[in-house]
Amino acid sequence: MSPETVVSGEEAAEVLAYAEPIAENVMQGFNEGNYTMYSRDFSAEMKRSLDAAAFERNRDLTRSKIGLYVAKESPVVTDAGEYIAVNYRAKFEGEDGVALRFVFRKDDPSHELHGLWFNSPKLRG
Repeated sequence: MSPETVVSGEEAAEVLAYAEPIAENVMQGFNEGNYTMYSRDFSAEMKRSLDAAAFERNRDLTRSKIGLYVAKESPVVTDAGEYIAVNYRAKFEGEDGVALRFVFRKDDPSHELHGLWFNSPKLRG
């Protein structure tokens, strides 16, 4: 896998134009425990690997360690070869600075989500 490079300017603005509403929808679905909302923009592969049961388990574990999502800030867009990623620092009820990563395939005009990660010291602990 090649190293990621930071994307800025107009290219980053174009990515954020579609990624921001998707990220907000995912996080709102997470907070509400609404899998339909949470997975609305998932690719078929994502829906298979993160089905409703897995969502419930992951959500319960995340909530028990860091609580519900509060806000995200400082998006950084990175180019990862055939993928583009949007990385945020997020605040949850029980931890600030949680890394959120949303990954999209560059050649996908529907902007389906192909990867989603939450990462923080408390989640790893």
